[in-house]
This record gives sequence, C-alpha cells and structure tokens, in this order.
Amino acid sequence: MIVQSNPGVSYVILGKNRFTGNVPTHLCKLRSMKILDLSNNNFSGVLPNCLGSLIHLRVVDLTNNTIRGDVPNSLGSISFLRSLHLSNNKFEGNLPVALQNLISLVTFDLGNNLLTGKIPYWIGKKLSKLKILSLQSNKFMGKIPLELCEINALQHLNLANNNITGTVPHCFYYGIGMINSSYGGNKTVSTDIIYYNSTGYEENIVTYIKGNQLKYTKSIRFLISLELSSNKLIGEIPDVLMKLVALKNLNLSKNLLSGQIPTTIGNLKQMKSLDMSANKFSGQIPSSLASLNFLNYLNISLNNLSGPIPIGNQLQSLGDPSTIYKGNNELCGPSLLRSCEKDNLLDAHASKDEGKDGSQGCTWFYAGIISGFFTGLTGLVGSLHFIRILRPRNSSNLESASSNLNKLKDMYGDLTTDKDGAPDSRAPSGLKRSFPLGDSSWR
Repeated sequence: MIVQSNPGVSYVILGKNRFTGNVPTHLCKLRSMKILDLSNNNFSGVLPNCLGSLIHLRVVDLTNNTIRGDVPNSLGSISFLRSLHLSNNKFEGNLPVALQNLISLVTFDLGNNLLTGKIPYWIGKKLSKLKILSLQSNKFMGKIPLELCEINALQHLNLANNNITGTVPHCFYYGIGMINSSYGGNKTVSTDIIYYNSTGYEENIVTYIKGNQLKYTKSIRFLISLELSSNKLIGEIPDVLMKLVALKNLNLSKNLLSGQIPTTIGNLKQMKSLDMSANKFSGQIPSSLASLNFLNYLNISLNNLSGPIPIGNQLQSLGDPSTIYKGNNELCGPSLLRSCEKDNLLDAHASKDEGKDGSQGCTWFYAGIISGFFTGLTGLVGSLHFIRILRPRNSSNLESASSNLNKLKDMYGDLTTDKDGAPDSRAPSGLKRSFPLGDSSWR
C-alpha cells in the first residue's frame, strides 16, 4: 500500500502500533528510503534479506518485536547506515562478519536477544565512529576484546548480563568519549545522534541506571556510561579506569571482582550513578568517594568492605544506608549506628576478656579450696592412723626398758649408793656415768 501510493517515500515511521506478521517484503521497493522505524509492534518471523538493497538507509529501528533467526548478512551492504536498533527481539547465532562494513554506524543496539559467540573484535577495528554500543542481555562469552578500546568516540558501552569472563581491560583509558565531557556534548558531534529529530524519528537508547530502566532521547548526547554488570569478570578495578573523568554512570555489579576500590575514585567528578554491589571488594571505602558532589545513586552492598564510611554531605543524602552498605558487616559509622571508636572497641574486648578471666579465676579459687580441704583431711586421717599404730609399739618398748633398769638397780644398787643413799666411792666410775639413776631422762 505504501509503495503503491508513494514509491519515492523516504521515511517510513510506523512505530508504536499493533502490526503483526512478517516484516513486509514490499518495503524493499522503497529505494529512496532513509529511515525505517517499525519499533514497538508485534512483527515476527525472519528479517527479509532484501533490506540490504536499501543502500540509502540511515536508520533501521526494529526494537521491541519478536523477530527471530539470524541477523541477515545483507545488512552489511547498507554502508551509510548510522543507527541500527535490533534490541528486544529473538535474534540468535553469531553476528555476521559482514556488519563490519557498516563503517558509518554511530549507534549499534543489539541488546536483549539470543546472540551467542564471542564479542567480535571487528567492532573495535572497523566501526570507529560508534558512540553507542549496546550488547547487553545476550549470550556472549569470552573476554572483552581489547579492540573496543580503539573506538575513541565511544561514550556508552553496555555489555551487561552476558557470560563475559576475564578482567576489565586497562586500555579503556583511551576512550575519549568517556574522558572529555565536552566530546559527547559538542553540538557538531552530537548531530550524528539526533540528526533525525526533524523527521519525526528521535534517536533513543534504553539502559538501566540507578537500578531503573531509563530511555534516553534528546538527552542521549549526555549519556556517558560504562555497564559491565552481571558477568563473570575477575581481578581488580584498573586504576586507569579512574581516568574516565567524564563518566556519569559506572556499573560493575554482580561480578567476581576483588581487591580494593581505587583511592582515586574521587577523580570521577561527573559521576551520578555508581554500582559496585555483589562483588568481592575488600578494604576500606576511599575517603575520596565523599568528594563526588553529583552522585545521587550508590550501591556497594554485598562485598567484604570494612572500616569507617566516609563522611560527606552528598553521601549522607543518598538513601537508606542499610541498603547501600548491606552485607559489609565490618563497616561502621554514624549512618549505620555502629561506632568506629577504637577505644570503645578495645574496652568492649577488654570487658569480655575480663569477664572470661574473672570467671576462670573464681573457678580456680574454689577448686583450690576444695582441693586443699581434701588434701588436709587426708593428711589428718593418715596421721591419726599412724599414731594409732605406733602407740602400742612404743608402750611395749618403754615397759621393757623399765624392767631392765630395775634389774640393774637391784644388781648394782649397793655399789652406787651407801646406806645413807649417798654415792658410794667404791662404785666403778663407769657406772656413775653410764647409769645416772637420778636423771629425769629415764623417767
């Protein structure tokens, strides 16, 4: 119908309707078409290869349909194409190498599909004019290709929710679009993105920021964002990442990243949304985080952070601290109602130790008393029993000695004393010395 009524039409903008069925092949007869917008409909089936013959196309937007199958190789023939939106469909398989011929692409949006394989290196090698690259929510695997760092104009990179492994590339530092805040907002450069506004079509991109899905249209030139969340990235955050001073959104959540948060994070002065939750970060939160005056969303929950939370006017106004810092049990500070005073902590530990030592002291004290009591009692009983045994034996010895003395006395009594009882001089001197009968020691 469109072809018959106006075969020279340049703009087919049919978004936000209820069209169903396959994408009509008769659209391929509109040789002068520059914009094809079939977004937000119910188109299904596979994409016709004949679209590749529309060499004057600048925009193809098929967002939010249920188109399936492979991305056609023929799209690589549209060399003047600047904006390709295939997000929220059911495209599958690997990206065709033929797409490397789209050297004029500024926006490449393939998010929320079933695409597989590695992220193609040729995206960085060939598509040097890209500003928006969105590959989130697919099934891409492998490492982030270092060639992506060669896209100097890139200001929004979204690789979230894939199966990407490896580390965060150090070479991201070369992303001029994320370093110079005036680069993305420059009126001359930004016309590549919003050029089609006068036709009724408005360039757009949908992304998650601050935990919410947001759609950028007129403000897309100010979207300077790096999203790598929900992957399997490991290692530490490269310090050079803190040189992307124009970044307004950084999302590294739900990975396996470790180490400390870089102390130079305060360099990201334009940062508005920062999400590092659900990783393995440790150590203290850098005090420089409090200097991010434009920050209005922060989530560093579910890590292993410790120490005091930095104090700053902006940090205190970000929302519920129990959500922002959740799962970091060693963090402390007024916002968590958990004291960081070392003296108090030491006193608390000392009290615990004293209590433990005191209870142990009492236990040993009473144990000593009981032990001493039983030892003394045993000694007393033993002594009494010993005396009882010796007593009869000593008595019999004394009786025997006394009997012997009496016999000696009877034998020598007349020799040692005279009739008056005085010592007798006739008695042998040995008897006088040896038997002093008057000595009390014999009694």
